Amino acid sequence: MRYLVMGAGALGSVFGGLLQQHGHTVAFIGRGAHFEQITTRGLALDGIWGEFQVGPVAPLSASAAEFDVILLCVKSFDTQEACRRVRGLLAPRGLIVSVQNGLGNLEIIAREFGPARTIGARVIFGAQIIRPGLARVTVYAEPVLVGAMAPDFSHPSLDRLAADLNAAGIPTLKVDNILTHLWGKVLYNCALNPLGAILGAPYGSLGDNLHTRELMRLIIEEIYRVAGARGVLLAPAEAAAYFKFFMEKLVPATAGHRPSMWQDLQAGRRTEIDALNGAICRYGQEVGMPTPYNDAISRLVRFLEPGQLGESPGIS
Repeated sequence: MRYLVMGAGALGSVFGGLLQQHGHTVAFIGRGAHFEQITTRGLALDGIWGEFQVGPVAPLSASAAEFDVILLCVKSFDTQEACRRVRGLLAPRGLIVSVQNGLGNLEIIAREFGPARTIGARVIFGAQIIRPGLARVTVYAEPVLVGAMAPDFSHPSLDRLAADLNAAGIPTLKVDNILTHLWGKVLYNCALNPLGAILGAPYGSLGDNLHTRELMRLIIEEIYRVAGARGVLLAPAEAAAYFKFFMEKLVPATAGHRPSMWQDLQAGRRTEIDALNGAICRYGQEVGMPTPYNDAISRLVRFLEPGQLGESPGIS
């Protein structure tokens, strides 16, 4: 299949680079010094999955044919613009895959391309751009999960996508209930990512400390209440069971990871807080349910974002 990676950051580089290394036709859309390096001098990948030299990779050309799969690897606040950018590049029976954090991305994609072509990917491995041209896989917790937004969806390209990723060295499974898994990642992200960003701490430190451990538990319980009010099925069904799994498996597997939100703040970039804890707050307001812990975390991150220090806080 022909692949297009929209967003050649750390994750986009790993997905696209390993697919190209395995012999697939892959084009990239990106910007900045890293993108210039990988399209002119090549892409280096290293870390826990091994070392690879790829490329130079191909930037999207004006005469590009349609793609069977578009991997959307952009920040959640860029989803709408990314959809506009790739409109017309997806083959008639092609799939567009959200390789993104947070909630709301699939709904935006489905409005542009239709739910039958909209695929969610739950990713719990970490990657960083070490320097322009080098992406490193830093941590890995569980296989990538891919699944359709539309119910009762069956498409051979989705099976081929999972097979291609596995063959390229990215452990991947196809699932039927992708929304449950995406909310599961939101639980993980909302508990760890902003708190690690605020404190400048890796995930393992948050789990080791009594106070941050208790705060993460309260955030998770709050998300379970909001999900229940919205009719979203989470797995496991009880917050206490998830927190046990979270502390015993997920946090240890990613103990050394520096959160992406911390990396964004360090680089003076906007964060994805509005698609994570901020989204939980919005959903809570819609169902009349208070979310004080997610709200407090969201406000602290917004305080740290570039351009926010001089603004007056709004009242909600």
